[in-house]
Amino acid sequence: MKQSKVNTNEAPYFRIELGSGFILFLALVWFFDESGFLAALLPAVLVHELGHIMFLLFFGARPTRLKAAISGFRIDYSGCLSETQEMLAALAGPAFGLLFSFLSARLGRFWNSEYLLMCAGLGFILNFFNFLPAMPLDGGRVLGFALRAVFGGEKARLILRTAGFVTASLLLASGLYFIASGLGPALFLAGLWLFILQNKKSCK
Repeated sequence: MKQSKVNTNEAPYFRIELGSGFILFLALVWFFDESGFLAALLPAVLVHELGHIMFLLFFGARPTRLKAAISGFRIDYSGCLSETQEMLAALAGPAFGLLFSFLSARLGRFWNSEYLLMCAGLGFILNFFNFLPAMPLDGGRVLGFALRAVFGGEKARLILRTAGFVTASLLLASGLYFIASGLGPALFLAGLWLFILQNKKSCK
């Protein structure tokens, strides 16, 4: 989740924008999904983004746009936040998401609901993945704030970029092992997505 300050006069109302790549991805998943994967993932995504938005509001910022693209989600806001407040807002998404996952697991076991258990599992994977130390993930944003506080801008960018490539490479290597073990390509694709985004100047 990228938090970006905008001019209030340019974006006075909150709006949601869906990129063409994101719409195509949703359509493909919906068409080939026979297990209810998308229906179980969407609540986890919404709770994650709601965590970011609630903390932005708590700190006095006003979200103006939520943009969904193939590279992820981006929240624009009006107002001024300190780096500490931005860091806490970045952490709020995975924190809310993990809480949602825990509650879904408890309720899923109590009601014997496969859907809630799937929500719990996908929510945990999504939010744990977001804690990884690489941009554009929330863990990468938090690491970036910490590195800038210690080393300053240029060195922090170099360390963060290196951490991103190392993290993506480890995911790719683990993904190849998973494929060879018959566990599917999901981890490899996640690593490939993360590796590609390390070359972008602006992240989610």
